[in-house]
Amino acid sequence: MKRTLKIVAINVCVTVVLVAILGLAGEWYLRTYAPLSDHRGLFRLTHDPAWYAMIPNSDVVKQGVRITTNSDGYRDREFVDPSSSGKFVIAVLGDSFTFAQGVPQDATYPAIMERVLNQKVGKDYFRVWNLGVSGYNTEQESYILKTFVAPRRPSWVVVGYNINDYEPVNIPPTGPPGHIQESPQQLERQKNFLDADLLVIHFVKHRLGDLIRKVRPGWYHSSYVSDIKKAYLDPHGPWQKVAETLKSMNQLCKAEGMGFTVALLPAMFDFTRYEFSDVHEIVQAFCEKNEIDVVDVAPFFQGMHASHLQVSLMDPHPNAAAQAIFANAIAEHLLRVIHKTSQSPRAGDSGDKTAH
Repeated sequence: MKRTLKIVAINVCVTVVLVAILGLAGEWYLRTYAPLSDHRGLFRLTHDPAWYAMIPNSDVVKQGVRITTNSDGYRDREFVDPSSSGKFVIAVLGDSFTFAQGVPQDATYPAIMERVLNQKVGKDYFRVWNLGVSGYNTEQESYILKTFVAPRRPSWVVVGYNINDYEPVNIPPTGPPGHIQESPQQLERQKNFLDADLLVIHFVKHRLGDLIRKVRPGWYHSSYVSDIKKAYLDPHGPWQKVAETLKSMNQLCKAEGMGFTVALLPAMFDFTRYEFSDVHEIVQAFCEKNEIDVVDVAPFFQGMHASHLQVSLMDPHPNAAAQAIFANAIAEHLLRVIHKTSQSPRAGDSGDKTAH
């Protein structure tokens, strides 16, 4: 009996050690090849309704991708004073989808849009500004429209709308490593190390979720899906405030002689059974009712699987392939709308300069 217990104990210990070794190896692999996002050293706090902004003239590497910002603090080459060239400028506002977290600078959808539009017209007519900032919501984007975009009067404004843009302002970590302002999200993460900080736990949960959804397609570990749907379906939900903000942004653009388009960007979920189709329908119906130009990009992903469209195993942000789909869908739509409104590139409207 004692011999049997000893053998069992040894087997248990060996199993635990092997699992621990595999777990550590998995953790090393994920942190090396699929790290979580880290925005330290990229942002600064501001004393305005935007709450924070990217540091101008930054040059950092995040998630293995080089990120550079121009003198205005955006992930793009230099902008210029309006009327400096004959370009048809399209200013794109948005969050991390537009900023393109985990994607090279020339593979962001605003950058691809610029190339696609110019190829379509056969001339160097278009200049697309990337004003995306990770974590921004529609309220913050509205502030940037009023204070930064409108005074420069580009020809067109596009809002890359993410379905979670109703969420309140999320202040990211700021300053160099070791001097980070703790956000509520970070403090919460510290309370639960295993669930929040071990990437291998994230990985296992995601993969188990994928397996479960093969049997129960509507199952999700968290309440993320139901929370978002409630925000839009509830007549007093946060979507109502966002809707009014979009309406005011459209009115401002019309008053300033700028075109305005809402580009409805889908979450990178399984598009064989997209969970947020009803949410997209609500946003699109609102825009159409209020004469706001809108393009729903979700149909361009029909039948695709999310695993081929995400930055990494651990980061569900749209990868370069998804960014290209965004760009082509929006570019095609804009060309039709611009042609329909008979608004061609106006000499002296806007342009760009060579970075110093």
